[in-house]
Amino acid sequence: MITARALAAWAGTDRLSALPARIPAGEPVPAAMALALYVGGRTVPANRVAFDDRLLERVGDQVRAKVAVLPLGRALLVCDRLDAAPDENLVCWPDDSSYHLAGALPRGRVARWLDLGCGSAFAQLARPELADTRIALDVNPRAVAYARLGAELSRVAIDVVEGDIAAACPAELVTCNAPLPATDHPARWRRADPGLFERLFRAIPACLAPGGLAVVHCARAAIPADLPGERLLVGYAPEFAVLHWRPDAPARAIARHRDLTADRPHLDAADFVLASTRGA
Repeated sequence: MITARALAAWAGTDRLSALPARIPAGEPVPAAMALALYVGGRTVPANRVAFDDRLLERVGDQVRAKVAVLPLGRALLVCDRLDAAPDENLVCWPDDSSYHLAGALPRGRVARWLDLGCGSAFAQLARPELADTRIALDVNPRAVAYARLGAELSRVAIDVVEGDIAAACPAELVTCNAPLPATDHPARWRRADPGLFERLFRAIPACLAPGGLAVVHCARAAIPADLPGERLLVGYAPEFAVLHWRPDAPARAIARHRDLTADRPHLDAADFVLASTRGA
C-alpha cells in the first residue's frame, strides 16, 4: 500500500523532502513492494503489482514506474522520479519549501483557492480542506498532467489549467511556491524566467478577490520593497521566507524570523498569527 503510515514504517519518515537520503536499499519485503516501485524507483516483478499503463512500463518480466507516486497525508502526489534527468520541464520531487508554503496557509476555509505555478499540486493535495473550489495553474504541460493525475488518484477535485499567471481568475486565497531567482543555479527547474517576479507580484492583486490573501514562498531578495497593503514576512533562513500579503488592506509591514526545530521543522500558521499580534 502507498500510504503515509506505510511509508513511515518503510523509510522511517513520511516527510517527502527527507526521503531521498532514506530510501531503503536491498530487496523489498512484499508489503513494501509498491513503495519500492513508486517511491524508491525500483524495478520489480510484474506479477507482484497491479499494472497501470499510466504509471508503469514493462521491462521484460518486470515493471518500472514511469513517475514517482508519493503519499502525502491522505493524498497521492505524482512527480518525476528521483533519477529523472534534469530539464526545463522537470516536475521536481517535493523539497522543504513545499512544506513551508503548505504549513503557512491560514486555517480558515475560503470559497476559491488559486495556486500559481502549481507543479505537482503539493499545496492543494496537502491542504484540500482549505477551499470549496481549488484551481491550479502552470505553464508546464508535464506539471499539468501530473497534477491532474495526482488529483484523480487522491480523489481531490482540482481544476488544473495550463496557462500563465496573467490568465488567472480572482480567488480569496492565492498561493505560489516561486522558483529561485538566481540564473546560475544548477537545477534548471528552480530557475525563474527573466522578469518572472516582477510579473508575479504585479499579477497577484488582479488574481485576488476583494480582501483576499496571497501566500508566497520565495527568496527574500525577490520580494519588492514597495508592495502596497499589509505584508507579514516570516523568514526561516537568511535567503528564504514566506510572505502573507493583503494588497488592499491598510498599509503595514512586519518581518520576523523563526528558528526551525526538530519539533517544528517548517513554518506554520501560528508563526503568522504571532507576527501579526506582535506587530499590532
